Amino acid sequence: MWGFRFAAPCRVEKFGSETTLAPACFGAKPGTQRLGVRFLTVVCLTILQTLVVGALSAQQATAPPAPVAQPTHPAQQVARGRVFHDKDGDLRMTATDAPLAGIRVSNGSQIVLTGAGGEYELPITDDGAVFVIKPRGFMNPVNEDKLPRFFYLHKPNGSPKLTYSGVAPTGPLPQSIDFPLLEQPEPETFEVILLGDPQPRDTTEVDYIAHDVVRGLIGSGAAFGVTLGDIVFDDLSVFKPLNQTIGLIGVPWYNVIGNHDVNTDVTIRHLINETFESHYGPSYYSFDYGQVHFVVVDNIGWRENPETPGQFRAVGEIGPDQLAFIRNDLALIPPDQFVVLMMHIPLTSTLDTLELFRLIESRPLCISIAAHTHNHTHHFFDQAAGWNGAQPHHHIVNVTVSGNWWSGKRDERGIPHTTMSDGGPNGYSLLHFDGDQYRLDFMATGSEAGQQMRINLPSTVTADKTSSLTFQVNVFNGSARSTVEYRIDGAEPWLPADQVQAIDPHYQELYDDDQRLGLAYGGNRMGKPALSSHLWQATLPAALAEGVHLVEVRTRDMHGREYFGQRSLRVMSAAPEPAPAAPEPAAGTPGDSR
Repeated sequence: MWGFRFAAPCRVEKFGSETTLAPACFGAKPGTQRLGVRFLTVVCLTILQTLVVGALSAQQATAPPAPVAQPTHPAQQVARGRVFHDKDGDLRMTATDAPLAGIRVSNGSQIVLTGAGGEYELPITDDGAVFVIKPRGFMNPVNEDKLPRFFYLHKPNGSPKLTYSGVAPTGPLPQSIDFPLLEQPEPETFEVILLGDPQPRDTTEVDYIAHDVVRGLIGSGAAFGVTLGDIVFDDLSVFKPLNQTIGLIGVPWYNVIGNHDVNTDVTIRHLINETFESHYGPSYYSFDYGQVHFVVVDNIGWRENPETPGQFRAVGEIGPDQLAFIRNDLALIPPDQFVVLMMHIPLTSTLDTLELFRLIESRPLCISIAAHTHNHTHHFFDQAAGWNGAQPHHHIVNVTVSGNWWSGKRDERGIPHTTMSDGGPNGYSLLHFDGDQYRLDFMATGSEAGQQMRINLPSTVTADKTSSLTFQVNVFNGSARSTVEYRIDGAEPWLPADQVQAIDPHYQELYDDDQRLGLAYGGNRMGKPALSSHLWQATLPAALAEGVHLVEVRTRDMHGREYFGQRSLRVMSAAPEPAPAAPEPAAGTPGDSR
């Protein structure tokens, strides 16, 4: 479903070269070349099937059985269609439109380039998809919720019966599956909105998102936005109201699948995405914007829980089929083009991370972004992590919209403070590109909107305690490549603070209150404190005189940008030592009034 169908047969005289089994066939006679291609494809598939079966047989002799049985895929058909510049915007190819040659089209494994007439051919199964890889300077049509329509799902019988409905029956394969593209300018300087884990349980929490995040983004000048998985929190009926809400921002919106976005009443991986697909299309794909190539990765594996046989759970896993797509996709991307991979589960918790590393580590311009942990973290993978690239790989674990799963006391707006367990506020990120340079901005929401740090320092202290007073600074977007310094009352020089892996004392205080009050205030309980990767600590250098002092903090990020924070500190006189108590008179002595 979706994609664009035409009843008239599509005459294909030549089509683009595939990156996998089928050989290139530009300029060949259609009839003879197709017979040759089909014969070679059958031979190659037969050989491949023999090798795979042999390999699996050998593996079964030495390894425990796979926890999830793989489905038997139905016989393949051939999907045909055209990609065209939709000049009049009517989503149909007419005389005023122009075919587009050299556009990438994929079935989730193979990738072909369209021929001179915009035509393509790809094998497709009865549980498959075909999608166009958006080129620079063009955009896919979007629906009423700003979701790009870049795909056609082929499920003649629809999804199986599940708790949450999936794809309706699509019927027979259309004779032509055509993809219109709309021309648009794409400069080399642009920004992308990144939302990690909005994760609403219901429409009440969708409204939190509307007022806490979406309201401030309406009319954004961003090129597009991406939700990095856990779009919802298990109730897949919430997809639609959330799509409507995020659509108010007004920019095209892509979606990554998360472990709380899946159909849980299945036992095989390829069925966990049925409801997701009905809203967003394929769970992995790629597209270009400006000078950057974006790859959406589905790393939600589905395996039997060894502790509870018969029950299945999500694990971080990309899988061989998708790795093959990524390999074929990147084979068509120049080695010096900027590549961004977007996924849900961090690579630190993905089973086949090393296999992915082998596909990207030769690229000098490549970063990856995840969410899932409800903390904000910067990783720089090097050889110790199995990365063999010339420079460490920057892997961002993004701040979450839902923070701590919409927990904690509500503020004056009726929205929980939902501070993340590393002490950072909930919010979102803006990813900026300028040529081959990038930077990530942390955008806090709620009471700390516009802030980049929190200084954990008491308001008052007695004079005798100042020289031993330790304080902490939570730099929300801080990393191992950040520096933090402080000074008091403008005195020079700035003094360094030390990065520590510790629990944020501000969060600990919030958590303790939450445990003490329970659910008396309503809402959801907070998660346990976690070590923060962006916390710095310092001790005041000397005794301070009585009065009010200004503590200033300066941080410099990995891109050389500086941010400042301030907090006042009142120093009070030390409380006088209490006078020793007078001894009580002995009983019966003079002066005894008893």
